[in-house]
Formats: sequence, structure tokens, C-alpha cells
Amino acid sequence: MTDQPSVSPNDNSLTVKATPRAVRWMLSGITAGLLVGHTVTQVGIYGFGADKHWLDPLNMDRELNVPTLFSSALLLFIAFLLNRLKKSNGHESPTDWQLLSRIFFFLALDEALQIHEVLIIPDLRHHVHPALASTWVIPYGALVLFVLWRFRGFLRALPADMSARALQAGAVYVGGTIGIEMLGSFTVRSELIRLHSFWYGAITGLEEVMELCGLIIFIHALMQELIQRNEHHLLRIDLQSESI
Repeated sequence: MTDQPSVSPNDNSLTVKATPRAVRWMLSGITAGLLVGHTVTQVGIYGFGADKHWLDPLNMDRELNVPTLFSSALLLFIAFLLNRLKKSNGHESPTDWQLLSRIFFFLALDEALQIHEVLIIPDLRHHVHPALASTWVIPYGALVLFVLWRFRGFLRALPADMSARALQAGAVYVGGTIGIEMLGSFTVRSELIRLHSFWYGAITGLEEVMELCGLIIFIHALMQELIQRNEHHLLRIDLQSESI
């Protein structure tokens, strides 16, 4: 596969082709740009007292903005790739691929709609460790452990390199989503930093970047696995000539 668009012999359609590496670099570049944008917003807010509202579209500490949209899109793309692998000729159960696809579809909805926020119980914060102040991490952490147990046979059935990359991606994603979230809660509840501060913004930026990096690693692994299984054609865009 090449990184350049290719034109069919009859010159009336265009097929866009890209290698997994090219996709990975493109997504990584967007992630780096979002991190720069987030850093600028934090410096603007806490260094120069800029109005927060016009900086919200790039602030990773806010929801329903550009970083949230990008993360949701990556999760949906993973759900699409997993659904394609369900139809491949591997030794794994198609049901497992389909269930994973549905899990990532739910995660995309959760990222966009912040469903997990309903699990934050303010009164419970006084009865748990400061790291667990964002109480949604408790049920979601238990869910992560259950998913690992549920898919233990599936991971063993995967090719060794694919299984290793999936676990690596999961570790980075969960480390950001839950691990850094717990770090932020601990530092704020222990009064090491203030909630509305540059340092909390830095922790939030690290959390979001780790999430995105985990998703990009997984996308790269899934695309490589599709190629290994001769499932090259994910999406073709045909631009037909207009008749005059």
C-alpha cells in the first residue's frame, strides 16, 4: 500500500490509500496540535487572565469541544475496525469482535455525552480515598478488570504480536483515563494543587493525551492486523465524472 491517492484506469474514480504508519503519524500530529492548543489555553487563562469561554474549544479540561470530538471519532473508528475484523478469517470468535466493537461504540457515546459523570456522587467523596474522589473510576475500574477477565481467552487466541499491542494500547488508555484521573483527584483533594490552576490543567492535558495515544496505538495495531488477514479495503471513495 502507498500513501498517495491512486486513480483507476478509467480516470473517473479516486481511491484514497494510506498505510497504517501514515494514519498513525497523521493522528499523532493532530494529537500534538491539540496538546499545543490546550497548553496555550492554560497559559492564557492562568498566565494572562484571558477569558475562559473563547478558549474552551481547545481546552482539554472542558467537554463538548474539539478534543472531545476527536477522541469520540477515534473510538468510533476503532468500533468500525473491530466490526470489520469480526468478518475476517481468524481463529477468534466473531462474537468477541462484535462485543468489543459495541464496547467501543459505548465508549464513544460516553466520551461525547459524558455518561460516566452521572456516577460522581459528591457525598461519597468524604468516605473514600482522595484518589477516588471522582467516584466514577470505581465502577469503571471494576469494569476494566471484568473485561480483561472476559476476554482472556480471546487475547490468547490472537496472534502474539497483536495481543501484546492490544494490551499495550489498553494500558496507556486506562492509565490516562483512570490512572491520571485518580492522580488529579488526589492532588486536589489533598490540597497539593488547586482545582482551577495551571498544574491541574497540565494533569488534565496529560490524561487526555495518554487516552488519545492509547487509541492511536490500538488503531495502528488493528489496521496492521486487517492487512495481515488480507482485509485491505476499509473504505473506498469513488468520485464519478459528471455527465454533461
